Amino acid sequence: MTSEQAAQLIDNTLDLVHQRLQDLEAQALPQEHKALAAEFREWRQPSSGHIDLMVFPGLSNS
Repeated sequence: MTSEQAAQLIDNTLDLVHQRLQDLEAQALPQEHKALAAEFREWRQPSSGHIDLMVFPGLSNS
């Protein structure tokens, strides 16, 4: 996976999380909303300004 593909995957995931958060809010499910928001907080607001990705040997050309 290239860095561009990884960035696109993260963007797509965050879009889906955002949609799900809106759905949970519309369904009046505050505990589920809070749990999902907490799960992806570091992705949405990285403390260092970027998301650290682990590169696994042998997968860099996948």
